[in-house]
Amino acid sequence: MKALKKFVFSTFLLSGLFSYNQLPAQSLPDFSISTYRIENPSILNHSSVEIKSNWDFYWGKFISPYDNTTKPDAVVSTPSDWNKYQLSKEINEITKTGLGSGTYRLKITNLTPGTEYVFPTYKLAYNAFTVFADKKMIYQSGVPSEKWEQTITKQFFDTARFIPGDDGTVTLTIFVSNDFYRKGGLRGKLILYEESYYRNYYFRTLTSYSIFTGILLMISIYCLLNFFLKKDKSSLYLSLLILSVFTRLATADFSVLKVIFPNLPFTVMLRIEYISVFFIPGFLTLYIDTLNKFIFKKIPAMVIAAPSFIFFILDLVLPIRQANMTVPYMQTYMYTVIAVDSLLFIISFFKARDVITTISIISLIIVALGATFNILAIHHIKIFGGINFLIPAFAQFAFLQIILLAYIQNKNYLKVFELHDYLNETNKAYYRFVPKEFLELLCKKDITEITLGEYKISKAAVLSADIRNFTSTSEKLVPIQVFDMLNSYLRRVAPLIRKYNGIIEKYLGDGIIAIFPESSEAALNCAIEMQEQMIELRQEFAERGMPQIKIGIGIHYGDIVIGTGGNNERMTEISLSKDIDIAILTESKTKQYHKPILVTYDAIKYAATEARNNGHKFNFYGQKIHDAQSSVIFSIFNDNFENAL
Repeated sequence: MKALKKFVFSTFLLSGLFSYNQLPAQSLPDFSISTYRIENPSILNHSSVEIKSNWDFYWGKFISPYDNTTKPDAVVSTPSDWNKYQLSKEINEITKTGLGSGTYRLKITNLTPGTEYVFPTYKLAYNAFTVFADKKMIYQSGVPSEKWEQTITKQFFDTARFIPGDDGTVTLTIFVSNDFYRKGGLRGKLILYEESYYRNYYFRTLTSYSIFTGILLMISIYCLLNFFLKKDKSSLYLSLLILSVFTRLATADFSVLKVIFPNLPFTVMLRIEYISVFFIPGFLTLYIDTLNKFIFKKIPAMVIAAPSFIFFILDLVLPIRQANMTVPYMQTYMYTVIAVDSLLFIISFFKARDVITTISIISLIIVALGATFNILAIHHIKIFGGINFLIPAFAQFAFLQIILLAYIQNKNYLKVFELHDYLNETNKAYYRFVPKEFLELLCKKDITEITLGEYKISKAAVLSADIRNFTSTSEKLVPIQVFDMLNSYLRRVAPLIRKYNGIIEKYLGDGIIAIFPESSEAALNCAIEMQEQMIELRQEFAERGMPQIKIGIGIHYGDIVIGTGGNNERMTEISLSKDIDIAILTESKTKQYHKPILVTYDAIKYAATEARNNGHKFNFYGQKIHDAQSSVIFSIFNDNFENAL
C-alpha cells in the first residue's frame, strides 16, 4: 500500500513538472493588476484627469513589463514615499532612509484607442526612473538600478507619451531607484492629458508662470534699487526675501528654471530649491526688525536669523545627501520663526495699533498659512485638494509689503513735505541771483558748496545785448514806466537765452551779458530769435502807447574765467576776460554800422566747425565787414529784421 502511494505521488509530481515546462509564460494564471478606470475619456480633450488609484509595488527589484505572474509586495496609494510602506523589518531598515529601488505598476482602462496621451514626468519619482507603457519604454529619467547605489540621477522637464491598445487599456510599469534623497518612491501625481490639449495647456502655464516670476523679479529689483538709492535696509531684506521665494517658484512643480536650462544637474536644482527654505526665515526676521525695532528688543533679530545663513553654508559645502537630510530641520526652523515673528507682531499690535503693524500681521499670517500647507503637501497630507499655497502666499506677502513700503515712504514724505517745500522755494530765490548753470560750470550741486575764490577757465561764446537810445527814451517816461518797459523786454529775451542753454552772466542796466558754454552756434541762433521777438515786442508797445525800442547784439567766442569774489559775508559771481570786452565792443559797433547783429570771425569760425561736427551745414544771412579795429566782423540778419537798426 505504501509503495502504491509513493508511485501515485511521484507520477503526479513528474507530470506537474512536465506540464509546467511545456506551458508558455503567458498562459499561466494572471493575478489581478491594480486598475484605474477613466470614467469619461472625452474629458481629456479639454481637461486633465488625476490618476487617484492604488499601485502594485515591488520592493528591491525591477519587474519586467512582460511579467504578469509575480505578485506585488504591497499595494500602495500614490503619491507616497516608500519610507512608510508596510514591508518586512529588514526592508524597512533601508526604506526608512529613502534609499532603495522598486517597481510600480498600474493598469488604466477605458481610454480612446488610437489617441496619444501624455503625462508630466518632472519630479514624478525619486531620483531616477524609467516608464513603460505595456511593453514599450516611453520615458527615462537618469539611470535607475536595482542596485540603488549605482543610480545615476537626472531630472528633465518633460512628458511621457503613449497610445493605448485597441481595447483602450495601457499598463504602466515604472522602475524607481534612489541613492541619496531622504525619501523614495513616486513623489508626484500622475496627471493624464490628451497630447493635443496638453500642448495648449503647457504654453498657457509657461506664460502665466513666466509673468508671475517676472513680477516677483521686478518687485525685487525695485526694492534693491530703493536700497541703493535711499540706503533703506528694509528694502534690501525685502528684496532678498522675494528672491528667496523666486528660487522656490523657479524650481517648483512647473520649473521655469529647468525650462530655460534643461541640462542643469538635478543636484544643483535641489540646492537652489533649498535656498528658499534656508533664507526665508532669516530675511523675514531681519526685514521685520527694520520695520519695528521694538519687536526684537529682548531677542536680537540676528540671533533668530543666524541659523538661516548657517544652513545655507551647509547646503553649499555638504554632500548632497547630507544637505538633503538637513531640510526637515530647516523646515521646522522656518515654520517656528514665522510663528514666533507673527506672535511678536501680534503683541506689538496690541501695544500700538497702527497701519504698519496691521498690514505686517496680515502678511505674516498669509505666509504662515502658505508654509503650513506646503509642509503638509510635502508629507502628502492634502488640504483643499492638495493645492500648493506657498507660492501665492508669498506673492500676496510681497504685494502687501510693497503697499507697506509705499505707505511708509508716503508717511515720511508728508513729514518732510513742508521742509522740502520751504527749501525748494529758498533755492528758487537763490537761483534768481545765482543761476544754477553758474553752479554747474563750477561743478557744484548746490549753492551751499560755493566757497570764496573758486574759479574755472572755460571756452564759451559771449553775447552782449543793449537797448538803443535807452537813456533818452527813459527820460520821457516816469520811473514805473521805465521799469515796465525794461521788464517786458527782459521777459521776452531771458527765456530765449535759457532755451539755447545760455547763462545770463549779468544785467547792465538795459544791457545783458550772456554766456553759452562751448556753443557759438547756439549763441548765433539765440541772437536771431531775440531780434525776431523784438518785432513782436514793438507791436505790443505800439498797442500800449509805449516807445518803440531796438537792440543791438554782439557775439564773440573765446576764453572766460568764471569764479567767486567779494568776502565771506558778501560773495558774488565774477566773469573776467578780454573776450567779454570784445563782445561788448562788437555790440557797440552795431550803432556804427547800423546792423542788428555783429559777430566776430572767431565766433563764426567756431559755429561753422560746431555745425559740421553735428552733421549739418552752417547757413546764415549776412555780410562781411572789414573793421579797422576788429579786423573782420560779420553782420547776421534775415528778411524780418535786416534793417532793425
